[in-house]
Amino acid sequence: MFKRSVFLAVTIGLAGMSSAYAEATEDLPEIRQKRFDLKQDFTEKEKQIKSMDAAEQKYLSELKALDDEVSRINQEIRDLQSIMVEAEIIAADMKIEIDKLAHNIKHREQLIKKRLQTMQNQDGLGLYVDLIFDSKNLSQLFDAATAVSTFIKADKDLLAKHQADLELKKKQGSELERKIVLLEKDQLELDSLEAELQKRVKEKQRLLDSVQKQKQENESELMDMYEVYVNLASQEIAILKEKQRVEFSSTQPEEGFIMPARGDLTSGYGPRWGRLHAGIDIADESPDSSVVAAASGTVIRSYYSATYGNCVLITHKINGKTFTTLYAHLEKSTVITGQSINKGEMLGYMGNTGDSRGKHLHFEIHEGQWNYEKSNSVDPLQYVKK
Repeated sequence: MFKRSVFLAVTIGLAGMSSAYAEATEDLPEIRQKRFDLKQDFTEKEKQIKSMDAAEQKYLSELKALDDEVSRINQEIRDLQSIMVEAEIIAADMKIEIDKLAHNIKHREQLIKKRLQTMQNQDGLGLYVDLIFDSKNLSQLFDAATAVSTFIKADKDLLAKHQADLELKKKQGSELERKIVLLEKDQLELDSLEAELQKRVKEKQRLLDSVQKQKQENESELMDMYEVYVNLASQEIAILKEKQRVEFSSTQPEEGFIMPARGDLTSGYGPRWGRLHAGIDIADESPDSSVVAAASGTVIRSYYSATYGNCVLITHKINGKTFTTLYAHLEKSTVITGQSINKGEMLGYMGNTGDSRGKHLHFEIHEGQWNYEKSNSVDPLQYVKK
């Protein structure tokens, strides 16, 4: 629920604008008329605000807390996955080194036995050589070789290198086993985090279902009224900033939009559930699925909405024409209201915040200004290619 102080601050701020601002916004009658129409209804709605404020604040607080918790867990998952990738690379390198040592050891053992065979044929070592050949393992081999003083004296360096490689292989094998144990532990932790994430998502689902059943129509309309008013007021200011940005830009205005996120198109533009779905939905389960600005512009508003979750609205001036884009359900936003933004610049991570039933981006394009009725919305696929 937006506080009355927010409404008053925005109203006073707009009223105090210079005459230059007023002249610059004369081409925005639709926005201003809608804003002033909403203003007339605020007085009679004030009593309703007081009666429902506590319930709405509790709902928003719980909903945002769950979304923030999901965001935190997602970040932990990203960090842990990065650590695991590095550990797997190190383990793979160690495995290669151990395999090389094993190959060298095997080759050297063949050489040692060949020399023993030669010595047996030439020097008649008899029992000692038989003892060595009958050795069941490398430990017995060295114990037997110790008894053959002539052999040790002749091949001292070879045996020392062989012994060192055996010890190194054993040490690296132990280290590799330790790495594997740590990786298995990290995997268990990752599984636990993902299970906790699913638990939080289910909690949010229950909260949404519970609140939406209890919510009365007038409360929803009142909440929407404040959100729409602030969006309209912020849009007036952002359009002025965007106009100035384009006028003073040293580069030529860009043409066209880009897809703001990678992933699968899960829902298109058009009628859905008895109402207009004014945009497209893009889903990607990757933990690092980022959302970028579809074109350069000025951020109208970056805020948290009960419906849209973490949401960003941007106004664009392209080839002399005004466009508005909307990016909803972000895990978190990385931009602020009034900020100039470049095409392709990151806005945040794809998320599942607000009234959402799964991780995705809801993306809208409006030819002109944004309004609550979405009358200026168009199918984004007219401007971006999937």
